[in-house]
Amino acid sequence: LFDMKIKGDISGLDELEERISDTFFSKLIEIGRDAVRFAQHNGEYKNHTFNLRNAPGFCVVKDGKIIHLEIGDDGGHPEALKNTENILIYSEKPQDGLYLADGMPYASFVETKGYDVLGNSIFYAKRQINKKIY
Repeated sequence: LFDMKIKGDISGLDELEERISDTFFSKLIEIGRDAVRFAQHNGEYKNHTFNLRNAPGFCVVKDGKIIHLEIGDDGGHPEALKNTENILIYSEKPQDGLYLADGMPYASFVETKGYDVLGNSIFYAKRQINKKIY
């Protein structure tokens, strides 16, 4: 066996690691915004109150903390905004990453009836993550 010692300058590695991390989480924020827009423009349901269209939102979690939270509300649907915000803030987030939600209580019911509310946006976000990050 050889006992080899390698000398080198590793200064700057922490900075590089931080820049890579910042880029990764910035991309997740971009993908979250795109996924919310996708949900708003591609929902297959009749939009009577516009609450479902204004409720999609996302958050990005880093080191167990929300670093970005955004709801697609147009400013005129406070119930949709509050419901989604509450889900994103108070739901369990077991790992770092992107979380999508639609806080209207009937969103999952509408999905079970065969209408897309957020389901296709989740697939869209996964595809974008694979395309833009991995």
